[in-house]
Amino acid sequence: MKQRRTFTAMGLAAVLMTAAACGGDSDDSEATADEPTAEATAEAPTAEAPEPTEAPATDPPATEAPAPDATEAPAADGPDTSIGEIPEGGVEVTIEGDVSTLAGVTAGIANLAPVPGAERWSRPLEACLVDNGADVDFQDIGGDPTKLPAILDAWLAGGRQLAFNIGIDMSGQESTLAGFGDAGVPFITWGAGNPEGVVSLDANQEEDGRIIARYVAEQIGGAGDVLLVNANNPALQSREAGIAEVFAEFPDISLTVTGDALGFTVEAAQASTEAALQANPDIVAVIGGFGSLGIGAANAVEAAGSAAIVVSMNGDPEEYAAIRAGGAFKATVADGHEFGGEAACQIAASMLAGNPPPGEAGVPIFATSVLVTADNVPADGEIEATPRKFYQLP
Repeated sequence: MKQRRTFTAMGLAAVLMTAAACGGDSDDSEATADEPTAEATAEAPTAEAPEPTEAPATDPPATEAPAPDATEAPAADGPDTSIGEIPEGGVEVTIEGDVSTLAGVTAGIANLAPVPGAERWSRPLEACLVDNGADVDFQDIGGDPTKLPAILDAWLAGGRQLAFNIGIDMSGQESTLAGFGDAGVPFITWGAGNPEGVVSLDANQEEDGRIIARYVAEQIGGAGDVLLVNANNPALQSREAGIAEVFAEFPDISLTVTGDALGFTVEAAQASTEAALQANPDIVAVIGGFGSLGIGAANAVEAAGSAAIVVSMNGDPEEYAAIRAGGAFKATVADGHEFGGEAACQIAASMLAGNPPPGEAGVPIFATSVLVTADNVPADGEIEATPRKFYQLP
């Protein structure tokens, strides 16, 4: 695999403001790095991709892109994670709890933003709590993590008995988290990293990247120019790492990463993809780092009359609609937010009853994911309903 980047970087402080938009793996990259969804602490890649080289802001049009051949993508060893199986080495974690015990309990939910990547977890969680008699303070920070400390302080002062966080960076909140621990308040997160004192749930973002990369490699015959459109988010970096790991097995795939550091919108992805297609009209596939970026990329591909296929990761309703429409957008990876919200509700009930958190303490709990194509896309208004398994990695 050949790899290059044409990425518009923003200031590190601004990047951190949105660092949990889709999930929270540890972030070792500089502010100029592109991002690979939105949330997660993910397993390190088993094989390192070649170091990328800097590319000019625009690349000259290629005279001829490598033609896809009949080479098939090598089958992934071990379990098939594209159908919801646990990766090799993963240890399944049983999630259970009597939610009827939530009656009369006070809870707080801190939501990153009113977007599917957050609300697909927070709203099922809220419904489970409310339906079982809990009083819920739902706080949406609108993408501004600086609002979180005051929310947490208010919950502690007010004696909230449960605390939840979807996708919001908690750097610098160690003493506050310790306060929740001292008060015996279970604190459960999705895609917010794995700070001490929380039960961390998430999708395995690197594995999501591997799943979608295998699909793309198969569709393009193991050869051709591929564009990854991204923004700056730790989970997206983990997804990129998984993609790069798989494409490293294909010397005839050339991967270019582009986007804006804070370009999490459909419009930003469309603009980045349009520029890339003008520079290289022979691109055969475009990967959006998460749902909205995939939709923007598909808009650009269709407007340009390109034959490139488009895919992304998340499993948001807009992605399913695009697959059903039968255009350039072909596939996504549904990473089980809804099941994670329900699991968080059960874990909270179990911990309130005096039980320890499930699995090994301090180790993130991942939900399995499912590849969604035209063959298994949910109907309008439905979620990808394959029951998810939860697991930890050694």
